[in-house]
Amino acid sequence: MSMNTNMNARKRVYELLNKMEKGAYSPIILDNELKKQDYNNGGEKNKRFVTALFYGVIERRLTLDYVIEKFTPQGKTEKEVLQLLRMALYQLMFMDSVPESAAVNESVELAPKRAKGYVNAVLRNFLRNGRDLINKEINENLSLKFSCPEWLVEKWRVEYGEEAMMQILRTSLLKPPAFYQDGYKQDLSSQQACQLLEPQSGETVIDLCAAPGGKSFTIAQLMKNTGRIISCDINRKKLKLVEKGAERLGLNIIETCVNNAKVFNLDFPKADRVLCDVPCSGLGVIRRKPEIKYKPQGDFDGLPAVQLQILRTASDYVKDSGVMMYSTCTLSRAENDDVVDKFITESNKFELIDKKTIIPSEIGGDGFFTALLKKR
Repeated sequence: MSMNTNMNARKRVYELLNKMEKGAYSPIILDNELKKQDYNNGGEKNKRFVTALFYGVIERRLTLDYVIEKFTPQGKTEKEVLQLLRMALYQLMFMDSVPESAAVNESVELAPKRAKGYVNAVLRNFLRNGRDLINKEINENLSLKFSCPEWLVEKWRVEYGEEAMMQILRTSLLKPPAFYQDGYKQDLSSQQACQLLEPQSGETVIDLCAAPGGKSFTIAQLMKNTGRIISCDINRKKLKLVEKGAERLGLNIIETCVNNAKVFNLDFPKADRVLCDVPCSGLGVIRRKPEIKYKPQGDFDGLPAVQLQILRTASDYVKDSGVMMYSTCTLSRAENDDVVDKFITESNKFELIDKKTIIPSEIGGDGFFTALLKKR
């Protein structure tokens, strides 16, 4: 890769990270970037570099900011300069294939004129004095080693134990495995959840939070494309993805419906099986969406009430002796076990058949929770 190509790739990562600061969603903006025409002609190395640096800076942000604080003078570094320092330090600390001179010089080149000397000074200071000291401090602190907020490390330790906590932290920094199910991507844990629901040919199934459609597709295939699936979402645009996917896969038993999962829909039939894959904090899929771990703890406080309301509403669609599944892609007792326990306590119509918490693994699926409930 030539110097100019490297420079161009770094500039693009810099632009993507600045978009992230304004609230953009990492997989979407990266996917849009990699689809650009100029990547199609011999740009595979560039794609890999952009992907690795972009996700790497997000994944290690807490660690990088700790190092920056150690090697910058008192005072706040402006946001755009902070991004350049994060990018440079990530290359120096975690990308062995990148020469030190390239990481430093090209970061200085990208800096605004007023900040070039500052960026150069911070990075040279790190190279002279930083590696041994920083590596020792980082490796002795789980929060810094895995770039995960202390409250979240402690939450997982308390709720799942030391061994599971360490596995969650290790996998959070790994490239997620991709699983393909007959022409569409779906995580292994999601596939297993659909299999646990055991949908049968000819049945009626309601998927209350269906978009982008992976679970509906798997359920339709398990039903041998015979029966009826009502795939719902509150967002019409997202349902278009379900419709296109079903058409591409030849699954004609799937019908879509714009629907608020919290509100009972009088038009829905009674169903043999209902799936509630509810909105959640996403703490089981951090390796796919690393920015999740930096959200303030309080952002998740209102979720259990919403999840419980969806579960209550879903229960009214289930036939006698029918089955309902509650699932999330998070690792949080408040959103998982506590919601299900509260529902069972207040309802005398359902019994718990099965409950599973899946801890993410190096070669397996993401973090996931499922609870299977049967109507008496």
